[in-house]
Amino acid sequence: MDSDQEGLGLSKPSESQGKIKLALAGILGFVAVVLVLHLWWDGRNADQAAQQERKGEADYRAFLAAVKTADGIADPLQRCLQTPDLPGSHWNETTTRAYCRLHAIKALSLADIENLLKQGKAAEVDHAFQSYLDAQLHDPDQPGVVDAAFDDAGFNDSNAHTRSVIELWKQQEPQSAFALAASGMQYFDAAQQARGFGWARDLNDDQIQGMDQQLVLARRDLDQAVSLMPTLVAAYSSMISAGALDSDGDYMYQAAASGLKQDPANFAIRRQMMSNAQDKWGDMFGGLLEQVHEDQSLVGRNPLLRMVVQTPAVYRATCYCNYPQSRINELVVQAADKNLSASGLISLASKVDGPNNREAVELYSEALRFNPTNVDALRWRSQDMIALGDSKGAIAAFAAVAKRFPENNAMQAQLGNIYAQAGDVKDSEATLLAVLQRDPDNYDALGLLGDLYNHAGRQPQKAEVMADTLISKYPDKAAGYIVRSCNQMDHNLPGVYDTIHYFIDHFGDDPQWKSQTAEMRGYLLKHPEKV
Repeated sequence: MDSDQEGLGLSKPSESQGKIKLALAGILGFVAVVLVLHLWWDGRNADQAAQQERKGEADYRAFLAAVKTADGIADPLQRCLQTPDLPGSHWNETTTRAYCRLHAIKALSLADIENLLKQGKAAEVDHAFQSYLDAQLHDPDQPGVVDAAFDDAGFNDSNAHTRSVIELWKQQEPQSAFALAASGMQYFDAAQQARGFGWARDLNDDQIQGMDQQLVLARRDLDQAVSLMPTLVAAYSSMISAGALDSDGDYMYQAAASGLKQDPANFAIRRQMMSNAQDKWGDMFGGLLEQVHEDQSLVGRNPLLRMVVQTPAVYRATCYCNYPQSRINELVVQAADKNLSASGLISLASKVDGPNNREAVELYSEALRFNPTNVDALRWRSQDMIALGDSKGAIAAFAAVAKRFPENNAMQAQLGNIYAQAGDVKDSEATLLAVLQRDPDNYDALGLLGDLYNHAGRQPQKAEVMADTLISKYPDKAAGYIVRSCNQMDHNLPGVYDTIHYFIDHFGDDPQWKSQTAEMRGYLLKHPEKV
């Protein structure tokens, strides 16, 4: 048999051949195991991702349901306290409660102040602000009260109406430190508006000159206010900001030192110092680590400072660092894990608005817990809900807040905007017309109504009326020309080229009108002018 097998080519394998086969079998077995483990791991990760997505969706729905319930509470403090913390976060209850109390104070509104001044009762206005200041300096349960009172009255907002109220106050009480502080705050915002929010290298001479003129007025009135009343801590944070805008480090340090002498744990001052301690501003006030250390040591005196301590996490999440979106998402979650101010929450939301609308809705909702009159946050939240396919919920969420502020025309105008974006043309038109009935010159309502008539409403004649009204009332603003150009481009009407060229010449370099400028340039390419 052996010889036969050999003759047939069936000789016995050598020992080395057997080892090779065993090795090959082992390798194949190993590869098979790796493939099986890889498939198992992929499946496991997919299951975990699906579970996390389901949990995230469930948490989101539960959170919005709790927000909706809280929105139905009439009392502002209880409404804030009953609004849920962000899903999965670890907020400090003492700080949250203090921040809710701060935003629930019953201070004089701008309308209240104007009414008193028209009756010649400036002394009563001063008395009210003195009571806010006394509470902040002497009641540990009311940190930040006078700062909030100035802010709630709108003195940090540059507009003609607020300026007229302040001037009336100053006329009646020329030596009122409170009136002078309000004036300086408003002049500072006017300086910021004159400058714009672009990079310094992009500013033109008019912007710089306008800023400088307003800063001189701001510093004059703020300096006089604290000269008359050194304990008026609300003025010092604006002084720090004015110094920063003026690139005057000595002024910033002097303002901070004077303010902290009166109130070492002042929330507004400490927040400004933290902002300017960033490395992009030259590590002022010892840099971020120094400020974190100082603020942590003072949390026992003012629990609001926990929000300032957490602020560097917001800076990391919102920096222009070319991070991939996945990394930004991680940093946003880390920053929102601890107590933050409403402005910090809005900054975080802007980084996930679009890529992660669900998280953005949660962040905007939390910001509105503390600052329900922030119209931008209201609008952005509802826009994100619309993007998530929840138009009905978007309208309901906005309307629930707006019904508490029926005379807030800015809010009501944006409610009309949300109705339009959700496809409800009838309610959009009715809401915007109601605003214009109360305030015929309301710029936002006129522009939004013109846009509605141009597009969803399909009423070009009415759109042209809105354009004419806007241009006659606000010739230096963009909205009227946008409404007119849209109508003219949609119907190839005479005058379209004049409108486009005027808009590009006057507004084309402004980043906020980038998309409108691009649309007009596109029209010119498709419809060349006849020479």
